[in-house]
Amino acid sequence: MEWPDGLDTGVVIGAFALFFTVASFWWLNARRGSLRVARPGAYVFADRVRLRLPLAFYNTGAVALIVADLRIVVETDDVREPLHWIAVLPSMGRSGDERSDFATPFDVPGRGTRQLVAEFGDDKSWSPEPSSRHMLRLEAKVHPSDDWRDLAAFDWWAPPPTADVTRMITYRNSPDQAGRGSGFALTAVSPAPLKPARSGFTGAPRPAARRR
Repeated sequence: MEWPDGLDTGVVIGAFALFFTVASFWWLNARRGSLRVARPGAYVFADRVRLRLPLAFYNTGAVALIVADLRIVVETDDVREPLHWIAVLPSMGRSGDERSDFATPFDVPGRGTRQLVAEFGDDKSWSPEPSSRHMLRLEAKVHPSDDWRDLAAFDWWAPPPTADVTRMITYRNSPDQAGRGSGFALTAVSPAPLKPARSGFTGAPRPAARRR
Protein backbone atom coordinates (compact mmCIF):
# COMPACT_ATOMS: atom_id res chain seq x y z
CA MET A 1 0.00 0.00 0.00
CA GLU A 2 1.41 3.40 -1.00
CA TRP A 3 0.98 6.32 1.40
CA PRO A 4 0.91 9.98 0.31
CA ASP A 5 4.26 11.73 0.12
CA GLY A 6 5.55 12.69 3.53
CA LEU A 7 3.30 10.25 5.44
CA ASP A 8 5.27 7.63 7.31
CA THR A 9 3.84 4.13 7.79
CA GLY A 10 4.85 4.10 11.44
CA VAL A 11 2.96 7.31 12.07
CA VAL A 12 -0.21 5.86 10.54
CA ILE A 13 0.05 2.67 12.59
CA GLY A 14 0.68 4.67 15.75
CA ALA A 15 -2.32 6.90 15.08
CA PHE A 16 -4.57 3.88 14.58
CA ALA A 17 -3.26 2.31 17.79
CA LEU A 18 -3.86 5.52 19.73
CA PHE A 19 -7.38 5.82 18.36
CA PHE A 20 -8.14 2.19 19.24
CA THR A 21 -6.78 2.67 22.77
CA VAL A 22 -8.82 5.81 23.42
CA ALA A 23 -11.99 4.28 21.93
CA SER A 24 -11.57 1.11 24.00
CA PHE A 25 -11.03 3.10 27.19
CA TRP A 26 -14.14 5.19 26.51
CA TRP A 27 -16.25 2.10 25.73
CA LEU A 28 -15.12 0.22 28.81
CA ASN A 29 -14.97 3.05 31.35
CA ALA A 30 -16.75 6.23 30.25
CA ARG A 31 -19.62 5.28 27.94
CA ARG A 32 -23.02 6.41 29.23
CA GLY A 33 -25.69 3.83 28.53
CA SER A 34 -29.41 3.51 29.15
CA LEU A 35 -31.66 1.68 31.59
CA ARG A 36 -33.66 -1.39 30.73
CA VAL A 37 -36.42 -2.77 32.96
CA ALA A 38 -37.89 -6.25 32.91
CA ARG A 39 -41.66 -6.77 32.78
CA PRO A 40 -43.02 -7.36 36.32
CA GLY A 41 -44.44 -10.85 36.75
CA ALA A 42 -46.47 -10.02 39.85
CA TYR A 43 -47.96 -7.04 41.62
CA VAL A 44 -49.79 -5.92 44.75
CA PHE A 45 -52.89 -3.78 44.30
CA ALA A 46 -55.52 -1.95 46.34
CA ASP A 47 -58.04 0.54 44.99
CA ARG A 48 -57.09 3.42 47.27
CA VAL A 49 -54.74 3.50 44.98
CA ARG A 50 -51.66 1.49 45.84
CA LEU A 51 -49.67 -0.50 43.29
CA ARG A 52 -46.48 -2.39 44.19
CA LEU A 53 -44.22 -3.65 41.42
CA PRO A 54 -41.02 -5.72 41.67
CA LEU A 55 -38.61 -3.94 39.33
CA ALA A 56 -35.24 -5.05 37.95
CA PHE A 57 -33.05 -2.39 36.31
CA TYR A 58 -30.10 -3.06 33.99
CA ASN A 59 -27.56 -0.39 33.01
CA THR A 60 -26.19 -0.96 29.50
CA GLY A 61 -23.39 1.59 29.90
CA ALA A 62 -20.08 1.74 31.72
CA VAL A 63 -20.84 4.56 34.16
CA ALA A 64 -23.38 4.43 36.96
CA LEU A 65 -26.78 6.06 36.44
CA ILE A 66 -28.76 7.75 39.20
CA VAL A 67 -32.55 7.37 39.14
CA ALA A 68 -34.00 10.46 40.81
CA ASP A 69 -37.71 9.69 40.47
CA LEU A 70 -40.19 7.16 39.06
CA ARG A 71 -43.83 7.16 38.05
CA ILE A 72 -46.41 4.93 36.36
CA VAL A 73 -48.50 6.21 33.46
CA VAL A 74 -51.75 4.38 32.66
CA GLU A 75 -51.83 4.71 28.88
CA THR A 76 -55.29 3.18 28.54
CA ASP A 77 -56.81 5.88 30.77
CA ASP A 78 -56.34 9.39 29.40
CA VAL A 79 -58.08 10.97 32.38
CA ARG A 80 -56.07 9.36 35.17
CA GLU A 81 -52.96 11.20 36.28
CA PRO A 82 -49.68 9.26 36.64
CA LEU A 83 -49.21 7.23 39.80
CA HIS A 84 -46.44 8.78 41.88
CA TRP A 85 -43.57 6.89 43.46
CA ILE A 86 -44.33 6.62 47.19
CA ALA A 87 -42.01 4.11 48.85
CA VAL A 88 -39.44 1.35 48.49
CA LEU A 89 -39.96 -2.01 50.19
CA PRO A 90 -37.49 -4.87 50.68
CA SER A 91 -39.95 -7.46 49.37
CA MET A 92 -43.51 -8.18 48.29
CA GLY A 93 -44.04 -9.83 51.69
CA ARG A 94 -46.79 -9.54 54.22
CA SER A 95 -47.75 -6.07 55.41
CA GLY A 96 -46.42 -5.42 58.87
CA ASP A 97 -43.46 -7.75 58.30
CA GLU A 98 -41.47 -5.29 56.19
CA ARG A 99 -40.08 -1.83 56.74
CA SER A 100 -40.69 0.66 53.94
CA ASP A 101 -38.52 3.64 53.06
CA PHE A 102 -39.50 6.88 51.42
CA ALA A 103 -38.94 7.12 47.68
CA THR A 104 -35.29 8.11 47.46
CA PRO A 105 -32.86 8.27 44.50
CA PHE A 106 -30.77 5.18 43.83
CA ASP A 107 -27.93 4.27 41.52
CA VAL A 108 -27.56 1.46 38.99
CA PRO A 109 -23.86 0.56 38.52
CA GLY A 110 -22.31 0.39 35.09
CA ARG A 111 -23.18 -2.87 33.33
CA GLY A 112 -24.90 -3.82 36.58
CA THR A 113 -28.38 -4.42 37.93
CA ARG A 114 -30.56 -3.13 40.74
CA GLN A 115 -33.70 -4.82 42.11
CA LEU A 116 -36.32 -3.17 44.28
CA VAL A 117 -40.03 -3.24 45.08
CA ALA A 118 -41.52 0.17 44.35
CA GLU A 119 -44.92 1.33 45.56
CA PHE A 120 -46.89 3.81 43.47
CA GLY A 121 -50.20 5.49 44.13
CA ASP A 122 -52.29 8.58 44.78
CA ASP A 123 -55.28 9.69 46.83
CA LYS A 124 -57.82 9.00 44.09
CA SER A 125 -59.68 5.71 44.12
CA TRP A 126 -59.39 3.46 41.08
CA SER A 127 -61.42 0.29 40.50
CA PRO A 128 -60.53 -1.08 37.07
CA GLU A 129 -62.85 -3.57 35.46
CA PRO A 130 -61.99 -7.06 36.75
CA SER A 131 -59.55 -9.01 34.58
CA SER A 132 -59.18 -6.07 32.18
CA ARG A 133 -55.90 -5.39 30.43
CA HIS A 134 -54.17 -2.02 30.72
CA MET A 135 -50.97 -0.69 29.22
CA LEU A 136 -48.69 0.75 31.89
CA ARG A 137 -45.58 2.79 31.17
CA LEU A 138 -42.75 3.18 33.65
CA GLU A 139 -41.02 6.54 33.41
CA ALA A 140 -37.98 7.89 35.25
CA LYS A 141 -35.96 11.02 35.81
CA VAL A 142 -32.31 10.08 35.38
CA HIS A 143 -29.81 12.54 36.89
CA PRO A 144 -28.92 15.21 35.86
CA SER A 145 -31.90 15.53 33.50
CA ASP A 146 -35.23 16.76 34.86
CA ASP A 147 -37.20 15.26 31.97
CA TRP A 148 -39.25 12.08 32.17
CA ARG A 149 -37.95 9.28 29.97
CA ASP A 150 -39.60 5.98 29.11
CA LEU A 151 -38.04 2.89 30.67
CA ALA A 152 -40.58 0.16 29.91
CA ALA A 153 -44.15 -0.42 28.75
CA PHE A 154 -46.01 -3.59 29.63
CA ASP A 155 -49.48 -5.12 29.88
CA TRP A 156 -51.03 -5.04 33.34
CA TRP A 157 -53.91 -7.37 34.13
CA ALA A 158 -56.39 -6.07 36.71
CA PRO A 159 -57.42 -8.30 39.64
CA PRO A 160 -60.02 -11.01 38.92
CA PRO A 161 -63.73 -10.64 39.77
CA THR A 162 -63.36 -12.54 43.05
CA ALA A 163 -60.66 -10.18 44.37
CA ASP A 164 -61.18 -7.90 47.34
CA VAL A 165 -59.58 -4.74 45.95
CA THR A 166 -59.97 -2.92 49.26
CA ARG A 167 -57.08 -4.99 50.66
CA MET A 168 -53.45 -5.26 49.62
CA ILE A 169 -53.37 -8.52 47.65
CA THR A 170 -50.72 -10.06 45.43
CA TYR A 171 -51.53 -11.34 41.92
CA ARG A 172 -49.63 -12.79 39.01
CA ASN A 173 -49.43 -10.29 36.18
CA SER A 174 -50.82 -12.71 33.64
CA PRO A 175 -54.10 -13.30 31.82
CA ASP A 176 -54.07 -16.82 33.30
CA GLN A 177 -54.96 -15.45 36.74
CA ALA A 178 -57.98 -13.57 35.44
CA GLY A 179 -61.12 -15.17 36.80
CA ARG A 180 -59.27 -17.70 38.96
CA GLY A 181 -58.88 -15.51 42.03
CA SER A 182 -55.26 -16.51 42.46
CA GLY A 183 -54.32 -13.68 44.80
CA PHE A 184 -53.64 -14.01 48.49
CA ALA A 185 -54.30 -11.41 51.15
CA LEU A 186 -51.36 -9.60 52.69
CA THR A 187 -52.81 -9.46 56.20
CA ALA A 188 -50.59 -8.93 59.19
CA VAL A 189 -50.00 -12.12 61.10
CA SER A 190 -48.95 -11.80 64.74
CA PRO A 191 -47.14 -14.71 66.36
CA ALA A 192 -48.79 -16.30 69.38
CA PRO A 193 -47.41 -14.87 72.62
CA LEU A 194 -45.01 -17.09 74.46
CA LYS A 195 -46.08 -18.09 77.97
CA PRO A 196 -43.48 -17.49 80.68
CA ALA A 197 -41.80 -20.62 81.96
CA ARG A 198 -42.61 -21.70 85.51
CA SER A 199 -40.25 -23.49 87.84
CA GLY A 200 -41.07 -26.84 89.35
CA PHE A 201 -43.08 -29.76 88.05
CA THR A 202 -46.61 -28.70 87.12
CA GLY A 203 -47.80 -31.60 85.05
CA ALA A 204 -50.28 -34.20 86.27
CA PRO A 205 -48.69 -37.31 87.82
CA ARG A 206 -48.54 -40.39 85.66
CA PRO A 207 -50.80 -43.24 86.67
CA ALA A 208 -49.03 -46.09 88.43
CA ALA A 209 -48.28 -49.09 86.29
CA ARG A 210 -50.45 -52.09 86.94
CA ARG A 211 -48.83 -55.13 88.51
CA ARG A 212 -49.40 -58.41 86.85
